[in-house]
Order: sequence, then structure tokens, then C-alpha cells
Amino acid sequence: MNKFIYSFVVFFIFVTSGANAHIQHYAKLNEIKFDIFRNDQKVGYHYIIFKRNNDILTVENEIKFDIKKLGINFYQYFSKGTEVYNKDGVLTEFTSETSDNKNMKYCNIKKQDNHTYLIDGTGFKGEFEKNFLISSYWNHEILKQTTQISGISCKIKDQKVSFLRKEIIEVNKVKTATQVFDIQGTDLNTQVWFREKDFTIVRQVLHQKGTWRYEVQSIN
Repeated sequence: MNKFIYSFVVFFIFVTSGANAHIQHYAKLNEIKFDIFRNDQKVGYHYIIFKRNNDILTVENEIKFDIKKLGINFYQYFSKGTEVYNKDGVLTEFTSETSDNKNMKYCNIKKQDNHTYLIDGTGFKGEFEKNFLISSYWNHEILKQTTQISGISCKIKDQKVSFLRKEIIEVNKVKTATQVFDIQGTDLNTQVWFREKDFTIVRQVLHQKGTWRYEVQSIN
């Protein structure tokens, strides 16, 4: 019962907060760097870089990993994406290009007016009016969304978010209070850990062709 009450309070806070508040929440954040592990073996990195120009926030994502067998690379992945937000915290543009083991994918999103986005990607092409966030997970506002769009292919995914627990974990050898959430949907099975003091993401676990774990290397 206490877990239900706590979960309700958490979601009430998220739903009643404006998008601008969430962008301001990260006003002093410059970068988050993750190490990527697959089945507990380090395979690569994910870097998130925050840049500001007047009232415009640009968030750059870079992901790279290599999976080896007997010392030989048999799977290579590299992706770069850029999110652009206006002074109100509204996504105005997104672009990405990904080499998924030499299979090229892309996603381009452009805001057209107050309600419509024009999407051109490997997984979807057309106009879209429903509320969503890009699947980069750094913005904890994703916890109140029912739809996310893949930053790799523009594939649209419905999602269901559940609060799991509060947990103390080690982040760079420092015991850190976190809140853990579960996000489920079609081709979507992931858990995210947000640092309780400022709701910065510090860990993510994904389950798809193995267990993938993103552990924070540094936050600046």
C-alpha cells in the first residue's frame, strides 16, 4: 500500500510539472558519460553532451559499442543524434544517423506548429501529433509519457511506466539514493535509475538480445 501511495505521489509530481521546469532542471549539467556492458562485459560507451546558446538547449548523443567473439569484432554499432529544445523546453528538432552493424538507419523530426511534428525515419514517415519524447532517457519527463519515439529509426512505441522502488546503489564508488522505474512496451523492456537528489539518470538496464547495462562513468 505504501508503495502504491508513493508511486502515485511521484507520478502526480511529474504530470503536474511543466516541460520548461524539466529543462531548467538540467541547467548546470554539461555531460553524462556511460560505460556500456553486455552480459556484464564492457563493450562501449554512451556520451550525452549538453550545449546552450541563449535560450536554446542542444543535446548531443553518441553511442559506440563492439561485440567480439574469440577476439574478433562480429558486431559493431555507432550512432550520433542531436536534440534541440526551445526556451520553453519543447523539442523543435531531432536528427540522428546510426550504423547498426553496417545497416544504416536514420531519424529526422521537425516541429511544424504547436501540435504537429513531421517525421522522416527508417521506422516511420509522416506527421505525428501525439505527445512523446525521444528515447534517450536523460530527461526524466519520459516517465510521464505514454509514447516514445526511437532515436535510432523514428519507430513509434507506446510505453507503460511503473515505479519499482527506492534503492541505494554505488555511483563512482559513492553510495547514491535512487528511484527505479520500469518501462515496458512493444520491443521495449528497460529499467532506469534516477539519482534522487536531482533526478539525473545514473543507470539503465535493457533486455534485448542479452542484458545491456549503462553505468555512469562521470557527470559534470
